[in-house]
Amino acid sequence: MAARSRFHPEGKDHDRPESFTLRRSNTYNLLVGRWKSFRRRRIILVLLLGWLLYLFFKHMPTDLPPVSERYDRRYGRLGGGAPDAHESESQTPPQAGDVYEGPIKFYALAGTVEPHTWIQDPRANVLFAVSDLKSVPQLLPIACSMGQHNKTRVHLAFMGRQGASWKEIRELNGITESACDVYLHDARPDYASLSSAARLEVSARASLGHIHSALRLHAVILASSDEEHFLNAIRDKTSSLDLSLIDMPTGGWQSLSWISALDSASLSQFNKIQIDIVIQAQQDSSASLMRLLRSVKDADYTGWTLPRLTVELPNNVDSFVARYLANFRWPADGTASESRLIVRHRLDARLMSPVQASMRTIESFYPQAPRTTHVLLLSPDVELSPNYFQFLMYSVLEYKYGAGNPNLTKHMMGISLELPPVGPDLKTKAPYGSHLAEPCVLWQAPTSNAALFFGDRWIELHTFLSYRLLLDPELGQKTPSSPSLSHKFPSWLQPVLEMMQVRGYYMMYPTFMLREGSSALTVHRELAQSPEEFMMDEGTVKSDSKPTKVDLAGDRTLTADEEIALLMKAEHRAFPASLVTPFVEAVSGKGVRSAQSAIPLLSFHGEQRDWTYTSTIARKAAEEFAVSVGGCKEYDSDAKDDSITSLFCLQAS
Repeated sequence: MAARSRFHPEGKDHDRPESFTLRRSNTYNLLVGRWKSFRRRRIILVLLLGWLLYLFFKHMPTDLPPVSERYDRRYGRLGGGAPDAHESESQTPPQAGDVYEGPIKFYALAGTVEPHTWIQDPRANVLFAVSDLKSVPQLLPIACSMGQHNKTRVHLAFMGRQGASWKEIRELNGITESACDVYLHDARPDYASLSSAARLEVSARASLGHIHSALRLHAVILASSDEEHFLNAIRDKTSSLDLSLIDMPTGGWQSLSWISALDSASLSQFNKIQIDIVIQAQQDSSASLMRLLRSVKDADYTGWTLPRLTVELPNNVDSFVARYLANFRWPADGTASESRLIVRHRLDARLMSPVQASMRTIESFYPQAPRTTHVLLLSPDVELSPNYFQFLMYSVLEYKYGAGNPNLTKHMMGISLELPPVGPDLKTKAPYGSHLAEPCVLWQAPTSNAALFFGDRWIELHTFLSYRLLLDPELGQKTPSSPSLSHKFPSWLQPVLEMMQVRGYYMMYPTFMLREGSSALTVHRELAQSPEEFMMDEGTVKSDSKPTKVDLAGDRTLTADEEIALLMKAEHRAFPASLVTPFVEAVSGKGVRSAQSAIPLLSFHGEQRDWTYTSTIARKAAEEFAVSVGGCKEYDSDAKDDSITSLFCLQAS
C-alpha cells in the first residue's frame, strides 16, 4: 500500500475503475509500440540479409577447386601424382590417334614447382620453356652456363607433347649432373601426346601462369625453332604477365650465348630496351657516310629489335648519297611500312654557330621512355665492327640494369665504343695505359665519334642546356676549373662535360679491347673535317691544327718500325668474331660487377679518384657552377632539391 500511496495519496485505486483502465491502457500502448518497432527492424534486417545472400549465391564462382590446390580448373588443374580413381572412372581416356580436347589437368607440375615457393634465395628465377625436345640441345648449354654463373635460379619446363627425365637429357647431351644446376619441371597436360594443337596452346598458357604464380619469374627463354602454336602461346602469356621474353633465333643462339652471364634484373629488361642511332653528316662526306651505313647494315642484330636509324643530311646533298639512301632499306628485308629509317634534310645553307650546333645535336633525340630508350651518336668517320651491337647491349644490360651495384648506375652517363688516344682538349693523354689490367674504366670525359648516352641522362642534358641558354645565350661563361675543349671536337661536348662534372657522371670506356688488340670500330681520319661551327674561326683552326703530341708507348723509346705499327694499329683495328666473350671473361675474372671499387674512376685529366669522395667532388663542382654560371649568390649542396634545375637561379620577371 505504501508504494501505491506514493502515486495515489488517497489509497483508493482499487475502488476507481477508470484509473485502473487508464493505467492498463498506457502499459498496453507502450508494449505494443515497442513490439511494432522491433518487428519493423527485424523485417528490414531479414530483407537485407536475404538480399546479401542472393548477391553472394548469384556471383559465387562455381568452378573453383579446393583451396589447397590454389589454381583455376578452367586453365589447367594442378595435382600431384596420377589421376585418382574417381577421375579415371568418370573420364574415358582418348584412343590412340584421337585429337583430344578435354579438360586440362597437370598431374606432375605441382610436385616440382611448389617446393620452390618455400625457398628463401636472393637469386631470382628464370625459365627455359620447351615444347619440342629438338630445342633442348640449343637451350641446354645456355641454361647450364647460366646456372654456373650462379646469378639466377634456372628452371627448364616441358610444355609440349614430349617429355624426358633429367637423366636422359644429361646422357643425350653429354652433361654431368654437377655441371648443370637446372631444375626440371614437367608442365605437360594429361594425355599430352594425344592432345590437339589448340589444347596444347591453352595448356602452355596455363602452365606458364601456374609457374609464374609460384616462382615469380623474371624472364622466359625459348627457341624460335619450337612449334608455332607453342611460340604464340608463350608470347601472348608473357605479354599479359609483363614478363621479359628472350626468343633464341634459329641458328643464332651463339650470338646470344652471353645472356647466361646476366643476372635476373638484367634479363627482366631484355626485350624492353630500344636504341636510336643518330648520324649527322657533314658537307662532302658522302663516302664516309655510305661506309658507315654499310657497316651499320651488316652488323649482327640477332635477337633484337632493329634500332631506329636517323640520318641528318646537310643542305647540299651529294647525288651519290641521295641515290644510296633511295635504295637503302632498314630493315634490309622490310617494306616501306616497316622502315625504321628517318632521313632529315637541313634547309639553312649558312654555317651554324656553336650554340646552334649544340642545340641541333641535343634536339635530334628525345626518349619516349627515359629508362629504356637510349641514343647512340655516330660520326660519319667511323666504321663499325659487325659485333658492335651485341657488345653494346651486353654492356647496357650488365651496367645499366644489373643488380650487382646500383650505385654504379648513378654515376654513369653512357658507354663509349671508341678508345681515343687523347682527351677532347687534345692535351690530356687518355689514362688507359696504367689500367689495362681492368676490363673497363670510368673517365669523366665525353666522346663524340661513337657513344651511347642513356635516355634519362639525355633528358637531364635537355633541361641543363635549356636553363643554360636562358642565362647565357651564347654559352660563353665557364667555371674556372672547367676544361676548354679543342675546336676539333663538336661544340655540344662542352655542355655534356659541364653536366658530367656537376652531377658526378662518367663515361665507361672498355679498356679490355686494347689488351685484346680488338676494337668495336675503326675511326678513319683520312677524310676527317673540323666541325662546321668552328670553320669560320680561322685562328682557332690554326691553333688546333697541331695538337700536342702524345706518347702512345709511355716512357719507352720506340723504333721507327714500332711507331709505324702503333699508328697503323690505331687507325685499323681488328674486328674479332666476338667482342662480348672476352669482355665477359674479363668482367668475371675481375668481379667488377660485384665490387664497385674494382672499376677505376678517373678525372678529366686522368687522375684516379676514390669512389668515397666522388660525390663530394661533384658537390664542389656544382657549387662553383651555380655561382659562376647559374646566377646564384650561393648554393646549398646539402639541400633536399638536388635536381639539375637547382644549379640555376633565374630572376623573376
